[in-house]
Amino acid sequence: MTGIAVIGTGYWGKNHVRTYSELLSEGVIDKVVICDINKKRAKELGEVFRIDYITDYRKLLDDPTINGVSIVTPSATHFQLAKEMMEAGKDVLVEKPMTMSICQAEELVKVSENTGRILMAGHIFRYHPAVKELKQRIDLGELGSIRIMLSNRFSFGAPRKDMGVIYALGIHEVDIFCYLMNREMPLSILADTRCSLQPNIEETAIITMDFGDATGYAFESWMMPAYGKLRDLVVVGSEKIAKIDYLKPQELQIFDMRIAEQDLNDSMIFSVENEGSYIIPISYAEPLKEELYHFIECIRSRKNPLSDGTIGMRAVKMAEAALLSAKEGKKILF
Repeated sequence: MTGIAVIGTGYWGKNHVRTYSELLSEGVIDKVVICDINKKRAKELGEVFRIDYITDYRKLLDDPTINGVSIVTPSATHFQLAKEMMEAGKDVLVEKPMTMSICQAEELVKVSENTGRILMAGHIFRYHPAVKELKQRIDLGELGSIRIMLSNRFSFGAPRKDMGVIYALGIHEVDIFCYLMNREMPLSILADTRCSLQPNIEETAIITMDFGDATGYAFESWMMPAYGKLRDLVVVGSEKIAKIDYLKPQELQIFDMRIAEQDLNDSMIFSVENEGSYIIPISYAEPLKEELYHFIECIRSRKNPLSDGTIGMRAVKMAEAALLSAKEGKKILF
């Protein structure tokens, strides 16, 4: 029997509940329980999906019918909840950021190792179908040597009060850049931020990650109305260029173009080779559903998740380094 509890039913927690409810109806799991300190919200959501709810997470600790727990609460509470659940024998998926400090992230990894419980970080873009397709093509060498990665996440709206764009958005990029490059960490991170509305909570950030042979650039902002909601990724290789629009999960755009080099009489000549662009259609799969299904598979098989606790810890370390870089105005080396 596989039973799942979702702790936290805010904006993103509701999506976890909806998706687990679908998996329940499909027979993938046997039980779903909602937990939220807001009884009214938990009750309403429970009635919508016809599943049980509780208001005290401690009731889950000794519940033998619950194998795994999705923690989708405010980030400051992730550490304590995940720690208690793993110590009680539960496998845990913690939404990003896994914690709000590297010390807490390292402690959770240790708890996971000591208890033998699965610790999975909710880095959803690793489960995005277009990212999966791009990753395969990079690994096969289709793009050639990766030179540049550029990601933009723009919107216009009220900023969060609990964290800025680096922890809220940029943590996706620092993880995906490392994932695509097959690196644990970059050589260094350099960041610049702007806190226009609240002290110490950045609403705009530019993050530069140096991988030696490639550079990743991430531009994050809640103050950019000109593009509507923009979520994209461009990867420039020596042979081809790829673009993902995260809002269009069913396609990957490939630009079959490159800068050709020719040594002519001891002088380097550059020319553009452009063979056009094309769209690779991709079968639709909801990234969150792919992620939660993977979590369930890991619970059953005991295999290590694609976005395990160590991955989550490294993402926190890079986000923390980006904030330090912006504060001190210097590059942070790893």
